[in-house]
Amino acid sequence: MFSESILAANGSDCSRTSGIRAVLGIRAVGLGRRLDAFLPRGRFVQSVGVLAGGTALGQLVVVLASPLLARLYTPHDFGVLAIYGSLLGILSTVATLRYELAIPLPEKEQEGAGLVVLALGVCLGMSLVLAATLWIWGNPLVHFANAPALRPHLWLLPVGIALVGTYQTFNYWAVRRGAFPLIARTKLSQAAANVGLQLGLGILGAGPLGLLVGDVAGRTAGVTTLSHGGGNTLRSVTFRDVRRLALRYKRFPLISSFSGLLNSAGLQMPVILLATLFGSQAAGWFLMVQRVMGAPVTLLGQATAQVYFGEAAELRLKQPENLRAFFIKIALRLFVLGGLPIGLIGLTAPWTFPLLFGPDWRMAGWMAQALTAMYVMQFVVYPLSQTLNVLERQDLQLAWDIARLLLVITSMGVASFSGWDAIGAVVALGVVMLVGYLGLGIITLWVLARTQ
Repeated sequence: MFSESILAANGSDCSRTSGIRAVLGIRAVGLGRRLDAFLPRGRFVQSVGVLAGGTALGQLVVVLASPLLARLYTPHDFGVLAIYGSLLGILSTVATLRYELAIPLPEKEQEGAGLVVLALGVCLGMSLVLAATLWIWGNPLVHFANAPALRPHLWLLPVGIALVGTYQTFNYWAVRRGAFPLIARTKLSQAAANVGLQLGLGILGAGPLGLLVGDVAGRTAGVTTLSHGGGNTLRSVTFRDVRRLALRYKRFPLISSFSGLLNSAGLQMPVILLATLFGSQAAGWFLMVQRVMGAPVTLLGQATAQVYFGEAAELRLKQPENLRAFFIKIALRLFVLGGLPIGLIGLTAPWTFPLLFGPDWRMAGWMAQALTAMYVMQFVVYPLSQTLNVLERQDLQLAWDIARLLLVITSMGVASFSGWDAIGAVVALGVVMLVGYLGLGIITLWVLARTQ
C-alpha cells in the first residue's frame, strides 16, 4: 500500500526540507529559508521531490538535445511526429480502459495485483483491435490529418499502444508500493532512449521514422524495471479475481475512460487541427513548444498527480475532513513554485527560440508566449484534478472534458474561418484552455466543499 511507502520520513524536518532544496537546486541558505514557508513538509514533498527530480532530469536531457534535433530534422518532420504523438496520446488513454488508475485504491495487495492483470489483458486486446482498424482505415486517417508521410509508419501505433499501456499499468503498481525512486529512474531511461535514438537515426538521415521510433522508446523504457517486485502476488491472481474486480471498478472503464479520452483529445486535438488547417509545419512548431514547455509541465504535473492521488486516497479513508485543506495548500504551493519559471521561459521565447533552434523555429517562440498563462494554470490544476477520481466523481470530469473539447474545436474553427494564421489560432487556443483549467479547479473545489 501507499501508506507503506519506502519514502516515509525517518529524519527531522530539517532533513526533509534539505531534500527538496536539493531537488530544486537551491543552494543559498537564506533563500532556502524564505522558501520554507511555501514548501509542504513530510512524505508528500519527499515523494514529489523524488518523482519531480527524476522527471526534471529526464526532461532536461530532452530540452538540451532539442537544438541538435531541430537541425537534424525539419519542422515538417516534427509535424509528422506531432500528429503521430497526438494519435498515440489519445488512444493510449484508453489502452487499459483506465483500470490502471484503480490499482492504488484497494486495501488488499491481492486485489491490487488483480487489477494489474486485468489492465494488461485489456491492453493486449485494445492493441489488436487498433491494428485491425488501421489495416482497414489507415488511408482515410492520414488523409484527414493531412499527413501522407505518416502512412508508412502507422504500424507503430498499435505497437506504441501496447507498450505505453503496459508502462502505465506497472507505473501505478509502483505507485501502490510507494516505489517512487524506481519510477524516477525510468524517467531518466525514457529520456536517454528517446534522445539517443532520435539523434542517432537523425544523423543517419532516417527522416520522420527516426523521430517516431525514438518517441515510442521514450514513452516505454523502464517497463521491465517497474514490473519487478510482487511477482508471486501477480501469479496468484485467478480469473475469478479479475472478473470480480472488473465489476467492482466498472466506473473507470464506463466513465473515467471516456473522460480520459476526451481529456486527451482536448490536449492533442490542437496538433491535429493545426496540421489539418495550416499544414504539418505549423504542427511541427507547436510540437517544439510542447517539447520545451508543455512536456516538462505535463510530466512534472503527472509526478505530482501520482503522489497527490495516493495521499488524497489515504486522507479520504482516514481523515476526510482534511482533504479540502490539503487541496488548497498544494494548489498554492504549485502556483508559487511553477508560475515563475514557466512564465520566464514563455515570455522570452520569441527571442530565445531562434537563437537555440535556428531561424526556422521563430514562429514556435511566438506560440510558446501565447500559451504561457495556460501552462501555468495547467501545472497547478492538473495534479489536483485527481481529487475527482478519489471521490469517484468521474461524471463531473467527463462533463468538463466534453465542454473543454468543444471549446478547443470551436476556437480553432473560428480562427480558421476568420482568416487568422496559425499564431492567431494558438492565441485563441491558449485563452480557451486557460479558462478551461480554471473552471476545472473551481469544480473540484466545489465538490470538496460539498463532501465536508
